[in-house]
Amino acid sequence: MNQTSQDWSAAKQLRDAREKLHRLGHPLNAVVTEIADPPYSVDGPLQGMPIAVKDMIDVAGCARGNGNPEDMAGPPSSTDAPVITALRRGGAQIFALSALLEYAAGAQHPGIAEARNPVNPSRTAGGSSGGSAALVGAGVCPAALGSDTGGSIRLPAHYCGVVGFKPTFGSVSVKGVQALAPTLDHVGVLAEDVATVTRVFEVMSGGIRHPEPAALKIGVLADQLRDTRLESDVHDVVSAAIKRLGQHALLSLVEVDGSALDALNESLTNIILFEAWQVHGEVMTERPGHFGAPTARLLAAAEKVTRADYERALAERSALIPAALAVLDGVDVIIGPAGPYVAPEVSPPIDTPAGEIEGIYSSPFNVTGQPAIVIPCGVTAEGLPVGLQIAALPGADGALLAAAALLERALRRDPGDEDAA
Repeated sequence: MNQTSQDWSAAKQLRDAREKLHRLGHPLNAVVTEIADPPYSVDGPLQGMPIAVKDMIDVAGCARGNGNPEDMAGPPSSTDAPVITALRRGGAQIFALSALLEYAAGAQHPGIAEARNPVNPSRTAGGSSGGSAALVGAGVCPAALGSDTGGSIRLPAHYCGVVGFKPTFGSVSVKGVQALAPTLDHVGVLAEDVATVTRVFEVMSGGIRHPEPAALKIGVLADQLRDTRLESDVHDVVSAAIKRLGQHALLSLVEVDGSALDALNESLTNIILFEAWQVHGEVMTERPGHFGAPTARLLAAAEKVTRADYERALAERSALIPAALAVLDGVDVIIGPAGPYVAPEVSPPIDTPAGEIEGIYSSPFNVTGQPAIVIPCGVTAEGLPVGLQIAALPGADGALLAAAALLERALRRDPGDEDAA
């Protein structure tokens, strides 16, 4: 493609994304800021791809809003976060900032409308990267950035019927990204398919290996499917998807014991709360009215977590991680439900019963730092999306993405297709 053709293609992609942003994104409350004439490298591999960015990542010339009214009215960032610099160099057009739950802390600020679900706008897009999921799910843009501390990319992907990828901890810089819990925070991608996630992640991370799995041995987290907290409609869709995968010639499925993953949830709460207080405690002490009531309530609880509590939780995490990683012994990836229920009407604060269990299947992989991805695997009788979560060992991002692409193809085939048998 010559220079003129590249410029024309990039301009058309941006024009189409802007038109869809106004027609589809704004009605879903998914957009915070539009960015005019975004700079990008015309020679980059993303070739002018329009990408939205969760509004807690520094984009030069834009305020980092963090889902908070005061921050949204604050001064603009003077520089791009490194991940934004990498994407621009890779040919991405950063054209919009997307909505999120306040400070990615699990609750919507009461003064800001929550991002709605593109499949059913009476439901939430989820959090905390709901705006990014909504924009991708509505077809506004092929990809968007999110952050993930306990499932904040993967749960919105599950709710909105898109792909959501949390890479290995530390594989993408979080400099210039609003922190929540620094030992758990990740930056990742939401996209229309696994191939797009792979293209974007390769630019963000500086390159990955591209293994081509001839066959896969998959560990099924059967204990999650038997979990009484898993609602029946999600169970049925995930179980049907796993049954279809088991009929694929290249896929060998075995049940594995995932109880060590569930045990990690015990240490998660005090780690998040203590680290969130280190990030936000000074502002909470001096200006408690800065935060919406649900976030302020969370931070009030965070203040009570002592350093001894935190160090005990870190020790528990260190002791439990070897057993959690051993779940993958003898298999290439593990699979299970992405979340315990379909998209609710609003995002439940994490100190409510629904909020307490929302991340039970996603959060363990933040604790271990493993790469994990959610792909759509079907819809309920109500037509609401359900996601399948796939995880691999730390550092195996390329292998995980290759496996996810294979599973995605298998699930998209007609069940009667002879090639899928």
